[in-house]
Amino acid sequence: MKQFWVSAIALGFSALAGCTTRTFSHTPRTAIEQLLLSSAVDLAMAKFEMPELNGRKVHVDLTNLKSYDVEYVRVAVRARIAAQGATLVATADHADMVVEVASGALAMEHKTGTVGIPQLPVPQSDVPLPQLPFHRKVEQTAIMKLLIFVHEKGKFVAAGWYYAKSDRDESFILGWRIQRKDDVRQGWERADAKLGSKSPGNSAPK
Repeated sequence: MKQFWVSAIALGFSALAGCTTRTFSHTPRTAIEQLLLSSAVDLAMAKFEMPELNGRKVHVDLTNLKSYDVEYVRVAVRARIAAQGATLVATADHADMVVEVASGALAMEHKTGTVGIPQLPVPQSDVPLPQLPFHRKVEQTAIMKLLIFVHEKGKFVAAGWYYAKSDRDESFILGWRIQRKDDVRQGWERADAKLGSKSPGNSAPK
């Protein structure tokens, strides 16, 4: 009788057994990298101020603009110039002024530092003792340099170099995570707050 119940329970568990699998994939570039780069672009363009463009027809020449995420840079530049009061036109022939744009840099810097006990070999063993970090810090920085050259019918009007950087760091002390700088999070929090203030039912401050 006992053997019967053991067999019955075993059969019941085997009937309930199952397996679920899920396929995971990864994009070639991380979201953090792309957000840091685009944040550096936003910060650089926020520094661009040119009252001379207000009320003028402007052609934005992006022929020499080559960089990572160039599509984002193109739109960010055009949007900022339009925000200065300029009217964007498709060709230089119909423009009062031409704005040429080139990228001097748009790339990532990465730095890692660790304080602790390094990986140590074990006598008569192929498996070493693992590293024991007491403190580990990871820093990610996106750096942007943009050149904007403005001329009117071939005559120099202005030229400026616009630098910006976007940072993110993480520190781990005995497994505890500390974060002092995160321009990515700050950026989307500002964007969410701005969008929230414009949503229906919310009145913008006067």
